[in-house]
Amino acid sequence: MNALADVGMNWMWIFSVVFALIAAAVWVYARAIPQGGASWWVLSAAVVGLTLASTLAGTGTASMLLLDAAALCAVGLILTDRSPAARRAGRVYLTMTLAAVLCLLLAERLADGAQPAYPLDRAVSALLLVGFALKLALVPVYFWLPMVAENAAPMSLVLIISVVDIAAFRELVHFREAMPWVFEQHQAVWLAAALLSMFIGALLALGQKNLRRMLAFSTLDDMGYLLLGVTVGSEIGISGALLGAAAHALFKLLLFSAVGTAENGLGHAVTLADRGLGCRFPRSAAAFVVGALGMVGVPPMIGFAGRWRLYLSGVEAGGIWLGLAMAAATVLALLYYVRAIHLVWLGPADEHKAVSGEPKAVRLTMVLLTVGVIVLGLFPAWLLAF
Repeated sequence: MNALADVGMNWMWIFSVVFALIAAAVWVYARAIPQGGASWWVLSAAVVGLTLASTLAGTGTASMLLLDAAALCAVGLILTDRSPAARRAGRVYLTMTLAAVLCLLLAERLADGAQPAYPLDRAVSALLLVGFALKLALVPVYFWLPMVAENAAPMSLVLIISVVDIAAFRELVHFREAMPWVFEQHQAVWLAAALLSMFIGALLALGQKNLRRMLAFSTLDDMGYLLLGVTVGSEIGISGALLGAAAHALFKLLLFSAVGTAENGLGHAVTLADRGLGCRFPRSAAAFVVGALGMVGVPPMIGFAGRWRLYLSGVEAGGIWLGLAMAAATVLALLYYVRAIHLVWLGPADEHKAVSGEPKAVRLTMVLLTVGVIVLGLFPAWLLAF
């Protein structure tokens, strides 16, 4: 409990700063490569405003409701697209979001600040697990995430993933502090959900040819690590999860910026059949490589600081075997990222394809973000000093 009290409010402000930087980058990108019409801009501003306002509301129910409202506005970013596939994905995502909010609100209402008697305590635990599984697209309810990734605009995806990171993990930490008995008495169930998400997410990502779908399943993979840190509940686990969530949002911005820029130039979705894109989109290639290595915790990117703490919390909770299982999942993640880097970005170019390049504003944004995540990785104390 003390560990959570130590990191709670300061991490809210760190998340807000990170999210504000992501929002600024998203808007610069969207001006150079349009992501939607006027309604897209209105909804993206609402997502950013509600997320930042949640920090001023503190750590209570009001803050959680503001974050839920931001998540619902993020759903609207997909529904503004007029294509039938995008609207279908948006409706599925909206259904999952509403169901998750309902489960979490009901769990909080039933608990009413204390552990209820059996069997109501089991119902509260089940509602929390189902609610966060829906929000984070954990196994087995991950099916909405690849649908959204394939059909939404790249910057809509970045805002959605950022809100999921910020909203869901702030909310998860809130419940970890308010209802510690849920995680302590049913730790094995939560750890099983985390491990299944790591391995199934990595294996599904390995089976993808479309880079957007691969990145969607990599998010499922990464959510498993972050859930594990919060479930363990130690200071190092909580700080690792929250630092990892902030880093995940930054790296996903780099990855989807790179893929979106290449798609804009090529005129079609990027798949493993595309070769040598680094020759045509050099800054995008660099951003993708840094984002991919940062996602699996390779130093000196900021992802290393969070991932290392999560490994330590895993060993603390389940011994060396849990640590080795996490390392094995990371190896799988490294495989699908290295395959994409080798085939798509660093492979020999097809000289017969004429494509447009990277807009100047997008180039500058990706360069600044790439440098930023490396600098934060070299000097993580700038964040951890909080």
